[in-house]
Amino acid sequence: MSIQALQAEIDRKAEQEATSIRETAQAEAQKILAEARAKAANLRDEQMKALQRELDAREKAELAVARMSQKGDLLRVKSKWTTRVTEETEKRITKMTESGAREYQELLANLIIDAVTKLSGSKFIVETNSRDKDAVNKLVGMITERATKIKNEKITIQLRTLQTSTLGGAVVSTEDGVQCFNNTLEARLSAASKRLEGTIGQILFPNGGNE
Repeated sequence: MSIQALQAEIDRKAEQEATSIRETAQAEAQKILAEARAKAANLRDEQMKALQRELDAREKAELAVARMSQKGDLLRVKSKWTTRVTEETEKRITKMTESGAREYQELLANLIIDAVTKLSGSKFIVETNSRDKDAVNKLVGMITERATKIKNEKITIQLRTLQTSTLGGAVVSTEDGVQCFNNTLEARLSAASKRLEGTIGQILFPNGGNE
């Protein structure tokens, strides 16, 4: 083979080798680039997911704070209206008791009868404030008669003066002191206030405050 032919063959093989190296390098570069792009996409997805989780957590926290604030406002409204209604009712009852009106005397008699019929036995001690004692003295016959009919047994009542201050009503106990029923106006107002608070609470928190 001549020198020229040998040189041409060397040049041809060198060109083939260079082409092969270029193709391999290009394929390797494309592979590296594809892997880099995939990694970048995965990293971007992870970052987006992490950011979304952070945003979701922040939104939940802000929503929880808003709900707590709203619930606090509603609780204050409930307390305000319960207090307002209770105070207004107490004012009216105080005015009625101080006037000694027939309406209050009927209420007083009913409170005593209610307490007597809720206790077992037939001999009772009825304690009222000093202002109401005279009224009860006048009503005791009627009270005894009505209670006797309700309990279907002969009832006897002793009258005493309460040692503690009260708006009105009565504390009734059995003669042996084993059973006692507080039917003072304060006790009835307290019970009514709790029921009112529950009613207002149901209006403000229809789902128990779990919304």
